[in-house]
Amino acid sequence: MTPSKLDARSIFLIALVSCVALIAAWYYLRFQPRQAQIVQLQGEVESAQTQADLYRTASQRLPALRTRVAALQIEQSQFLRALPDAAQFGIVLDEVRRNVTAAGAQLNSFNVQPGTGTDLPSGVRPIALTVGVSGQFPQVFQALRSIETMNRFTNVTTVGIQVPAASSFNPRLESTMGLTVYTFDAAQATAGGTPEAPAAGAAPAPAAGTTSGGVR
Repeated sequence: MTPSKLDARSIFLIALVSCVALIAAWYYLRFQPRQAQIVQLQGEVESAQTQADLYRTASQRLPALRTRVAALQIEQSQFLRALPDAAQFGIVLDEVRRNVTAAGAQLNSFNVQPGTGTDLPSGVRPIALTVGVSGQFPQVFQALRSIETMNRFTNVTTVGIQVPAASSFNPRLESTMGLTVYTFDAAQATAGGTPEAPAAGAAPAPAAGTTSGGVR
């Protein structure tokens, strides 16, 4: 009787260990990876739901954004056409001369060269303008301020002043001012080309009795 009882006990223990091993294998090899996959899929669903909500909100704002973009395009077009005409750059030179004269200084020379610029709207042509101005310090300073605030299309880039030998407390100064003038070329805006700015000295004279490159 004892051997048979031991055999039955051994069989029971073997069966028990086998069941535990099968349950452990199923848990670690099947159940646990499946749970991790479910958690991952739930995270992806939540992320997709968040993106869908964002897209839904953006689509609701799209009509207002289109209206805003159209208004900005109209404003940009109006601003560009408010720039001086590239073909009539002499008008800009004449305005510079009037501002310098109103400040009590004297415009001695000017030089026009192609300007440089990046990310400019189609049709905008930057032109580099260098002017020579002479006068006493208050006059030169006022001329600089007048040119700087002349219009929104003019940007003062460099200012150089030559101080003569001291002969008085308020000597006459020679100043060189570098400007970038932004002009508009309707033909360039239409064609999408990039024509060069007028060559130095090619701009019309700002007033009678002047020559390109200098003012008498």
